Amino acid sequence: MAKKTKPRKTPRSAVDDLVGKRIQFDRATWDAVDLLAREQMKDLPEIAEEAFRDLLHKYGRTADFREALKMSARKAKPSSK
Repeated sequence: MAKKTKPRKTPRSAVDDLVGKRIQFDRATWDAVDLLAREQMKDLPEIAEEAFRDLLHKYGRTADFREALKMSARKAKPSSK
């Protein structure tokens, strides 16, 4: 009989915090993004992360919790006269 092994308990890593979503592009957009990635010598996840970071910045949002707190505090600070 084969021994049953207990699953190893491993600490959570940054990989455990990754979330994925399948998206589709029209061919022209995909070709342009693929070319950009090749020119920049980056892979698609790096290009996508940069694009989403820029999008969040455009709308005054951040993915970083500490930065979000700082932004919130700046907005809540009463203006001095």
